[in-house]
Amino acid sequence: MSVNRFKFVFSTALIGLLLVFSSNMWAQEAPSGCVATGALAYENWTKEDSGGTGSLPGDVLNQDYIRCKACHGWDRLGTDGGYVRRSRKDTRPNAGAGDGDSTLRAIMGPVTPAMIGHSGTGRSYVQGSGSWVALEDTASAANTAAHANGYTLGNQHPDFIAGGGITTDQIDCLAEFLNFEDGAWDAYFADVNPSTEPVLYTLVDTADAAAGETFYGDNCAGCHSADPADEGGFDPGGGMLAYLAQDGKFSEFSHKARWGIADTAMTRDDMGSPTSADVANMMLWLQQLGGTGFAMNPGLTGTWWNGLERSGEGFPLEVGFSGGEMILWATFFTYDSAGNQAWLTAVGTASGNTVDVEVFMPEGPMWGDDFDPADGTSTPWGVGSFTFSSCDSGEMVLAPNAAMRAEGFTNLSYPLKRFSDFVVSGVVCPTPN
Repeated sequence: MSVNRFKFVFSTALIGLLLVFSSNMWAQEAPSGCVATGALAYENWTKEDSGGTGSLPGDVLNQDYIRCKACHGWDRLGTDGGYVRRSRKDTRPNAGAGDGDSTLRAIMGPVTPAMIGHSGTGRSYVQGSGSWVALEDTASAANTAAHANGYTLGNQHPDFIAGGGITTDQIDCLAEFLNFEDGAWDAYFADVNPSTEPVLYTLVDTADAAAGETFYGDNCAGCHSADPADEGGFDPGGGMLAYLAQDGKFSEFSHKARWGIADTAMTRDDMGSPTSADVANMMLWLQQLGGTGFAMNPGLTGTWWNGLERSGEGFPLEVGFSGGEMILWATFFTYDSAGNQAWLTAVGTASGNTVDVEVFMPEGPMWGDDFDPADGTSTPWGVGSFTFSSCDSGEMVLAPNAAMRAEGFTNLSYPLKRFSDFVVSGVVCPTPN
């Protein structure tokens, strides 16, 4: 799902030809008006901007029971995506978490209008909310059965044809939206990992954080704070970074930032008609600001340093799998308090976007013909951690133990960036699963 990019040097004339060719070949497909309407209908088809009447059908009490995203998720992945922990309540249907029904909620493959209409099968609009029965602490057989039945009703797709309210034009546009390749989850993400809490997101490797910052400033800062960390008075409450730090919110952001929110001032036109690239760029920038939503992956393998501020020391890092777990192996070429060269090694198991490591100082073997592996020792040096917010930015923290403090070592922490001007690992980051 990732794209490898290569840099070529051409003459001025050839560059001009290449730009014309590439703009025709690789320009993103513009969504039709029907696709945009279908995207809003996926959020809530009762809204006027979605082609609806602006009100709920007469017998519907809870709008979530007729919203596509309520079961399938903003990313269409159900519990395999941002809605991994979305269980059922009396006010909303079940995306699959917390019950024994393993029915796949992810939307897979081409979608037809008939599949959306669900004529003659499924539940009516109002079924579901009224069927909810809470599971009691000392659940009887009858209570357990009623509770399970409530889950089952909540999982059944509504019969939109029999229910009325939604129009055939809306259903057609929903199908067109769901078949629009540039609107699927992998237009934004190389990987969505629901096994951690919060869900971890790896952006497509074509994402450009600087471009994302520019797009956000030009099209979003007028309504949302120009500083995404601002916690005062802006929607979403607490600021954009606090919102994205919640479980699964990058999925919701990718939909709303691309298509807008029906019957609000947040329209595609007012947002600058963003492409999937614009949205991915913004999310990468926001990830780097907030440090949320990025997962460790083998593509972080490479040489890292603190730039010219600490030129002369750095970290060759190796990220890979051992026994089914992702491992970071780090080597730190640095200096002791007397100015002598010092070599540290560190190893740890990844958890999300962080690795806690044990650090050692190798010593013992002699140079050349006198080298004997049996002479080697790995003296415990201390502990540390590596945290990455993107494929090109991270942070390290190192803390020596008492013995190493006595030798003059102190706590050390600073930001890391990939040294890619001359050294490239050749491992794509983010690495597709």
